[in-house]
Amino acid sequence: MSGSMGRAAAALRFGRGLARGLRMGVFFPPEGRLPGRPAPGGSTENSLPSPAGGPGGRLDALWPAGLALSQHRLPLAGIRAPLRLLQLSDVHLRGPDPALERLAAAMAPLRPDLVLLTGDIVTRGWQEPTVRAFLRSLPPAPLGRFAAMGNWEHWSGADPARWGALLASEGVTLLVEAGRDLGPLHLAATDDLLAGSLDLPRFRAALPATGPTVVMSHSPALFPALAGGAQLVLSGHSHGGQVRLPGLGAVWVPRGTGPYVAGWYQEQGSHLFVSRGLGWSIAPLRLSCPPELVEITLLPAG
Repeated sequence: MSGSMGRAAAALRFGRGLARGLRMGVFFPPEGRLPGRPAPGGSTENSLPSPAGGPGGRLDALWPAGLALSQHRLPLAGIRAPLRLLQLSDVHLRGPDPALERLAAAMAPLRPDLVLLTGDIVTRGWQEPTVRAFLRSLPPAPLGRFAAMGNWEHWSGADPARWGALLASEGVTLLVEAGRDLGPLHLAATDDLLAGSLDLPRFRAALPATGPTVVMSHSPALFPALAGGAQLVLSGHSHGGQVRLPGLGAVWVPRGTGPYVAGWYQEQGSHLFVSRGLGWSIAPLRLSCPPELVEITLLPAG
């Protein structure tokens, strides 16, 4: 196949994939017109500098949008001393990418107590060396490093057995419809709403009746089913809309987002945070919606 024919075939495959992906979501959701809500205790966001030069890569395409570090403060009943959570979501790793070195440099100064990966760390065609390089760049955390399943883990061959073993070999624990008592809090994770095997009644019944509980749920549309049982739910999936237009807000969000596009929400006394994530889906483009590293400090309430 000639070069021009190969490029045409690649463009056709991309077009088909784009059309298929767009059918699996909602255009211009009404909730997407609203800016991300701040945390009850306050939120700040700072753009991290983009190093000059270097070859392009899958995440490099996002650097013109400005990688952000968003920091949030949440008073939570039952927390006795401040706890720092580092959330990373929707990295969508595939193959080697020089931008992962930039991401590692951005994480290096952080000192979290707990590292949480809230799904879609990989995408179709992911390569194990790239995933291992990313996992080895995660900062240490005295309470542990944990991950939840996203739809793309299921869809890209990272089934719980394979994915869990790979994560464990790099010091990350996969939770699937399960929880851990970490001392200062209870941590649990659902399976993915779109691609997993959910037993929400059983999961909800297993949550502790008292004490602070944090749940990782990749798709934020599960929040109403978790509210009232978990004090804090951490999600991603939406990419914050990925492309936001003045006056119109998010152009498109994937199915499984529900009315929770980005930022903070509250129902039945429970809090939800939806991360904009780090990677991209459908097309390598972000507009007015920079990727983010998320640091949440849980504070004693009252």
